[in-house]
This record gives sequence, C-alpha cells and structure tokens, in this order.
Amino acid sequence: MTLPPPSKQSSSAPSSKTVTGATGTKFDVLADIEVKWWIRARDLYLDQYKFDNIADMQDLDRLLQSELLSFRWGNWLAREADYDKNVIDEPVVQKSLMEKDREIRLLKKHMGMDRKGRVESESQSTADYLAELKRRAKEFGVHRNTQVAKAIDLFMDLKTLIGLNGRTDDQEQAELGVTEHDIIMWVRDTAIPEYEDIDNAFRKNQMLWIRNM
Repeated sequence: MTLPPPSKQSSSAPSSKTVTGATGTKFDVLADIEVKWWIRARDLYLDQYKFDNIADMQDLDRLLQSELLSFRWGNWLAREADYDKNVIDEPVVQKSLMEKDREIRLLKKHMGMDRKGRVESESQSTADYLAELKRRAKEFGVHRNTQVAKAIDLFMDLKTLIGLNGRTDDQEQAELGVTEHDIIMWVRDTAIPEYEDIDNAFRKNQMLWIRNM
C-alpha cells in the first residue's frame, strides 16, 4: 500500500532514526516517540510470545512495521498535523489507517495472536504445565521411596552393629570393628554421606525445575 502524504505542504523530508527488529534488521522511523514505541512493542512481543524460527521473527518484524504506521497515523490524526506540525490530508490518512488496521488484524490471525490463537495457546500452556507438575510429583514420589529404602537399609546395618557391640567384649569389638567409636565413625563416614547423596541428587534436579518454571 502507498504511504499517504504526510502533509499538504512540507518544506523538507523529516530526518529518520534507526531501530532494530526482532530479526536484527534495521528499520527507519521518523521520531523519538516512534523509537520508544518500537522498543516497547518489540520487547513486549518477545516476552509474551514464543518464536521458534526465523520465519516467525520475520512475521513479527512485518507486524511491528504495520503497527508502527498505525501508531504514526493515529498520532497525526490526533494532532491534526505530522511531527513537523505540517497540516495532514486527514481523509487520506484516515483511510490508510483503516486499511492498515485491517491488515494488522489479518497478520495477527495468521500468527496466532488473535483472541482464538491466544485462547488455544493458553489452553496448551496450561495442559503442558499440569503435565509437567504431574511428572515432577512422580519424580518426588520416587525420590521419597528411595530415601525410605536407604534409611531402612542403613538402620538395619546400624542395628546389626549395635547388636554385635552389645554381645561382645572389648577385644572382640576391636577385632570386629564394632566399638562405640567405630559405630560413630560408620554413621559419620558411611551412613550420613550415603543418605545425603540421594538428597543432593534430587536437590540438583529441583534447581533445574525452578529455572524451567
């Protein structure tokens, strides 16, 4: 579509400024207000939507360009003049704005950014989130079972050591390695580290969960 004349009379072309699109492409804009609008709109789209490939990013750049024109012409109509305070041809600008807004709606529909697309995306996101929670709950249950099994094994070993200690004299305890000191060392150097290994592995996995939430 042809860009409408910015004004009915203009002594010189407005100086342009440069902004960067989602793909890294440079685009010219006409004023600082457009630079601020572009950066905010681009960053908002990138934060709220997931773009999986370069084609999606190119579509986003097309959308930003179209929305920028809509912003510009809406701004001019509100001012009844362009950025240089030149009088605009209001009927031409109004018609171009309506056509551009129609084009934006079609492009957003193509990109899944209309209401239907947002609802479908939110539904899918909710389903994915619940599935992930279910998977993590299962992993936590497995972790607890592993902890309980290890605790029972270690307790039975400790019970055996204490039983041997109670049924033997000092010499036999020293030979069998079941003196009170030996048992304390076993708890410190074997039982506790083996149990903590299970917890540490699960805690490391939990950190990955938190980063992915």
